[in-house]
Amino acid sequence: MSFENLANDPFFLSGLELLNDVDNKKFVRLVDRMIQDFEPNRLSSFSELELASMEKSLKLNNNQCQCLLNCLNQLLKEVISDVTKPLVLKNVLSTIFSLNGRKVELFSECWSTNAEQVVSRLQQNFTHSYRLKDVNWALNISSNVGIELSDPEPRCLIELKVEDSQYNEPKVKEVILDLSEGELKKLYDTLETIKVKLDSLSD
Repeated sequence: MSFENLANDPFFLSGLELLNDVDNKKFVRLVDRMIQDFEPNRLSSFSELELASMEKSLKLNNNQCQCLLNCLNQLLKEVISDVTKPLVLKNVLSTIFSLNGRKVELFSECWSTNAEQVVSRLQQNFTHSYRLKDVNWALNISSNVGIELSDPEPRCLIELKVEDSQYNEPKVKEVILDLSEGELKKLYDTLETIKVKLDSLSD
C-alpha cells in the first residue's frame, strides 16, 4: 500500500486524527518505541499491561488506542520499506497526511535517529534466516478440474532453493511457487519495485 492509498483509508485517517492530538512528549516516546521495535509482520510490541497504561495516559478507549497504533504501524511499514529520506518524509507527512508541523518535525527526527539501525536489523534478520541458492522454473498447463471443455490455464512453477543458516550446518530447502499469469505478473512487478529501490540507494 502506498502513501496515497493510506491517505484514502478512513480507518488510517481516524488514527491520524488521534495522533495529532497526542501530547508531543508522549508522541516522541511512542514513535521512537515503535520504530525501534518494528517488525513487518507484527501489529504491536506492547503487552496488555502497557496497552492499558497507554489508554490511561492518552485518555483513549481500547478501540481508539488500537486505531492509533494501527495507523502508526501502517505508516512505519511504508516509511521503512521505502527507506524514505527525511526531507521526503516531511513532505509526505505535511502535505499528504496533514500532520501538524511540530509532529512532522518530531516524527522525522525519530526516523533520522533510528533509520540506519532499524533497516540494518531487518536486513540482517532476513538474510540470516534464508539465503537464495538457486532458482528453477517451468511452465505447466493445467485444466480446471471437473469442468469439461474448459480452456487450459497456463501456470508457472518456480522452485526456490534457499539455505537456512540458523543451523550449525546450513540446510537447503525447496520452496515451490505455483503461479497463475496474474500472480506471476504481481511477483514480477514487486521485484521490479525492489530493484528500483535498490538502484536508488546505490546512486
